[in-house]
Amino acid sequence: MSVLIYFLLGLITAIIGALPLGTTNVAVINTTIKEHVKSALNIVYTAALAELILVLVAISFNMQIENFVDTNIWLQYIIAFILLTVGIVLVLGRKECVKDENEECILIKKRYNISKRMLGFILGLINPTVLIYWILVISFLNKKMLYLNIDIELLLLILFLTGVFLGKVITLYGYGKFSHILKTKMKNITTRINRIIGVLLVCGSIFQFIKLFF
Repeated sequence: MSVLIYFLLGLITAIIGALPLGTTNVAVINTTIKEHVKSALNIVYTAALAELILVLVAISFNMQIENFVDTNIWLQYIIAFILLTVGIVLVLGRKECVKDENEECILIKKRYNISKRMLGFILGLINPTVLIYWILVISFLNKKMLYLNIDIELLLLILFLTGVFLGKVITLYGYGKFSHILKTKMKNITTRINRIIGVLLVCGSIFQFIKLFF
């Protein structure tokens, strides 16, 4: 029974963590809209693989990282500033592009050539918010539900990581399928989604600054 619990907790916590719109979700949505779901899967799988690395880091060093962030206020300011900057960029949008019949940008000037697999891995790995999420999750699970450490039985660790991988893939794939449906019903959806995400990030950064100041 405990074996199944490790898998289910990995699956459920990964789905919850992947539900909020983030950079990886946006990349999956944009790729599905501009190309197709199959192309977006190249981002999905590598992003899920990269998240496993963050989970392992969180499992191994959750207490050390949590204490480091709490005792270094400057790092919290940097995170809040990054969120604010990304939010403003998304709200303002990129205007120099060639659009298709759905008013989606299909060619953007000064665009870097990077494979979908590499893009998914980078977005999944360089994601402080996701790392913080997993640190909080691991800390909560250790205190309230079960023992989760790098030294636990290998089978239990593999089952938890398997659940995490599947949860991330299922959620991102769901975003891809949903955006494919919206593509046929709404125009310029990418810009709208980006602006919504931008507003949420700006609000989140302002809330973070308020917490730091007061």
